[in-house]
Amino acid sequence: MPTPESAGKVGLIGYGKMGRNIFNLLSESSLEVAVLGRDQAEMDRQHRRLERRLTRAVSSGMLGAADLPRRLGTLRFTTSWDDLRDCDLVIETVKEDFDTKVAVLRRAEETVSPRAVLTSNTSSLSITRIAECLRDPARFCGFHFFHPIQLTSVVEIILTPRTAPEIVELLRRLSRGIGRTPLVVKDLAGSCLNVPLTCHACEALYVLEQGLATPSGIDTIAGRFARLGPCEALDTIGIPLYTGVLGQTLEAFGLDLTIPDLLHRLIRDGRLGKYANQGVYLYRDDRPVDDAAAYYRNPAQSHTPAAVRTDDAGLYERLLFPIYFAALKLAQLDLGRLDDLCHGITDIMGLKIDPLEEMRRLGSHGLRDVFNRLRDELGPRFDCRSLEGIMARVDA
Repeated sequence: MPTPESAGKVGLIGYGKMGRNIFNLLSESSLEVAVLGRDQAEMDRQHRRLERRLTRAVSSGMLGAADLPRRLGTLRFTTSWDDLRDCDLVIETVKEDFDTKVAVLRRAEETVSPRAVLTSNTSSLSITRIAECLRDPARFCGFHFFHPIQLTSVVEIILTPRTAPEIVELLRRLSRGIGRTPLVVKDLAGSCLNVPLTCHACEALYVLEQGLATPSGIDTIAGRFARLGPCEALDTIGIPLYTGVLGQTLEAFGLDLTIPDLLHRLIRDGRLGKYANQGVYLYRDDRPVDDAAAYYRNPAQSHTPAAVRTDDAGLYERLLFPIYFAALKLAQLDLGRLDDLCHGITDIMGLKIDPLEEMRRLGSHGLRDVFNRLRDELGPRFDCRSLEGIMARVDA
């Protein structure tokens, strides 16, 4: 396998939304990058766009005129697998379909050097299951960038039981070289760092189904600790994508949650998110607007008892503490280090508070008090007895 210093050429397979964003990030470094797509006309069009972008960079003084030909020579778009043969690292970014990803990675195995590292940017599929389908799983792991890339600074290196240690070091150094903080985690379908966001947003939907607050009311409360409220975040992510990730997370993670009926209603009504101009919110001139309260309310819901606190303090705890609960559970299961997980969660959720610092301030007794209060009020999803070991560590 290549050493971290020798990972000079990266092959990027796929040029959808995430592929384009990853390419833009890589293109700002000194790495050589080959993008493999399916349509030659599209690849030619992307090359012309790159030429225009780099020419503008020369005009603005961000790139020297003498560097333009060299940089254009190290960034290429192709439809030929042969152009990936000398890559040190391959990043697969094709659609989130297991069979498609396996087929692409198998083809990459046949093409690149036996020493090259193979990775997948999947955010929902099991890295371990994919690895089991490859000839040499030791050189494979997940390399997961978060959307939107321009607003996040972390990347997950997702290990399987057979991932070779040396490729972790390569990816750590490459991540730092492109301005990203690498977080090493174990495999969990749906991504470890997505679990706290998933739980936080699910609780917000429960509040909506109970009729305790409007979407804007929820986001205002959450805005005290996060850059973006959960309802607006759901619309930004897209309702179908979030629903799929929630289902995978619940299956893989064993949380005592159920998928809110409201999600199915939104999908059935074509309210798929901001890109559809309607989701949890309705959008007027690109601005989010609450629908009538009756649209969100679900009198048949069974996830939460009727007699719960409706004040801001109670709703604040309901929205914030699922994040802490999920982070502690991930660490308790040894899926990642608590400090790494908290750093990543802070970054991708845009938290205005440091969750690890806040948990240490509360201490294990304070955390236990809040979780027990929420359990008594809301049910077993906040039962923290399995977290005693990891909660004790915040006292250290």
